[in-house]
Amino acid sequence: MTDKLLTPDVVAERLAVSPATVRIWLRKGTLKGVKVGGGKLWRISESEIEEFIKAG
Repeated sequence: MTDKLLTPDVVAERLAVSPATVRIWLRKGTLKGVKVGGGKLWRISESEIEEFIKAG
């Protein structure tokens, strides 16, 4: 089964942080995501969010 890809805004809501914080984590590599839309838009898989939470 394929993971759903979520926007930074949705991830921020799930993690109770700001979308800007999620984008900082993505740029630093703290949270793994993929760039889509010509490299302008971030998407994060649901499984990556689970791993991020487990890692603390």
